[in-house]
Amino acid sequence: MRGRRARLALAAALGLLPAAACTSTAGTGAGADAAPVRGGTLHVLSSTDLEHLDPARAYVTSTQDVGRLIYRTLTTFAPAPGDAGGKIVPDLATDTGRPGDGARTWTFTLKEGVTFEDGRAITSKDVKYGVERTFAAELPEGPPYARMWLAGGETYKGPYKDPGGLASIETPDERTVVFRLNRPVSDFGSAVSLPMFAPVPQDKDTGVGYDNRPFSSGPYKIEKFEPKKQLTLARNTSWAQGTDAVRKGLPDKVVIDLNLDAAVVDQRLIAGQGEDANAVALEPIGPASVGRVVNDPQLKQRLVTGESINTRFLSINTRRKPLDDVRVRQAIAFALDKDALRTTRGGPIAGDLATTLLPPTLPGYAAEDPYPSKDGKGDPEKAKALLAEAGHSGDLVLTLDAPATAGGKAQGEAVQASLARAGITVKINEISSSAYYSTVGSPAREHDLVLDGWTPDWPGASTYLPILFDGRLITGEGNNNRAQYDSAEVNARIDAIAATGDPAAATAAYGELGKQIMKDAPVVPFLWDKAAVLTGPNITGAYGHTAYVGRLDLVSLGLRR
Repeated sequence: MRGRRARLALAAALGLLPAAACTSTAGTGAGADAAPVRGGTLHVLSSTDLEHLDPARAYVTSTQDVGRLIYRTLTTFAPAPGDAGGKIVPDLATDTGRPGDGARTWTFTLKEGVTFEDGRAITSKDVKYGVERTFAAELPEGPPYARMWLAGGETYKGPYKDPGGLASIETPDERTVVFRLNRPVSDFGSAVSLPMFAPVPQDKDTGVGYDNRPFSSGPYKIEKFEPKKQLTLARNTSWAQGTDAVRKGLPDKVVIDLNLDAAVVDQRLIAGQGEDANAVALEPIGPASVGRVVNDPQLKQRLVTGESINTRFLSINTRRKPLDDVRVRQAIAFALDKDALRTTRGGPIAGDLATTLLPPTLPGYAAEDPYPSKDGKGDPEKAKALLAEAGHSGDLVLTLDAPATAGGKAQGEAVQASLARAGITVKINEISSSAYYSTVGSPAREHDLVLDGWTPDWPGASTYLPILFDGRLITGEGNNNRAQYDSAEVNARIDAIAATGDPAAATAAYGELGKQIMKDAPVVPFLWDKAAVLTGPNITGAYGHTAYVGRLDLVSLGLRR
């Protein structure tokens, strides 16, 4: 999903799962009117793992939220709730980029005084090298934009095999970087907000090992990382706050505990004692805790709710028989009990039932419900009729890929139960959350069905439909098109929309394209996300951020006296 696989989005509560209206119900307990202080240790309690810290590979929204504490990019999202959080603002660069040659050339100037954790100046060559790394076959999980858009990117193999570099990234001086593109890209200034545009000093690059210790350009550096257990960030004393209008850098230290039991996270934050008074959850509150929290006024004050531009869906592998038959896919779309899936995430507090790919909070949304059912609970009889038409009656056995988390298991069982009503047997294949998207992003390792979702990399359908449904972008590793959907008609329409000179017309066209894709049912949308996140009583600055599926924006958090 984030996408931002959101990997996405984008990305990802990894129970599953790249700006619309984030809202906050945070009261004084969540720091709404509490004065923050500099210092102390912020604790972050996570029921999932961090898939990749390497900025070349960070394409899950939860990891990108954490990564923004460690490294900076040319531009970034504004540190704000609501629509304001979807605005792209300068970060390392002095502005959001200067287009030329009809938006085929983009120039950025680095701010003076930006440095790495060892005090050396960040230069344009560090930015160039960071982007070039994303072409390396060893680092396949990141966004596809460099390969898609940079001139010569289709043949470049990355700096490990081609140390001469990519000629379309120019560094005329230490503070200027120029990107030459193979087509006009009007929103390239938004694309460079992604971690793949973070600077990497070549002498600190350890290849795949960089995943465990990326070199800091942000307010925190990695003090200790125990994969699958804990990440400890210490203040980066070389970070100059005067160059950074986004990150507050209030705590002295940030400690992120990983792979905790989700119920235990809720229990600890409900109690809010000891160091947990200075803690927040990385993932939304669990369904078993919702009633207690929303019905207790004091606890409800510490619940922060953010909307998002994320859609959760079930991906259907269109290259596997009998899922290559559209009638079978449509049967699954009718059979799926979306309400049961939402219940596993806490019920209505987790979001609205999805009927389209693009959520209502995203430009391009076009209302429709092509596979309706009463209250979103599925229509097994309609599904059975389609299966019978396709020659299947109770003989289908499918394997569902799901994260090996409590949330992933619950969602997997909801899929299993709802499809069983239509005579489809579903076996659940649990995958470690630390390797989930790497696994389902490999067509050779992906099974029939995938618990999936997507957050656009910035607000707009251009980073949603093309990334997920352009069959020409299917790759052997780091694949975002988990449906492996490849329609010549849709591919051609994507090209036509990209060539549209009128942004408003392109936005409307994406909405219609979403309808066209849904007729083929390569995925089944089931939830337009919201995130309700619990905070400790000493937390300040908490709000849900649209870029991180409504999760807390970690760069703004602090502690009160």
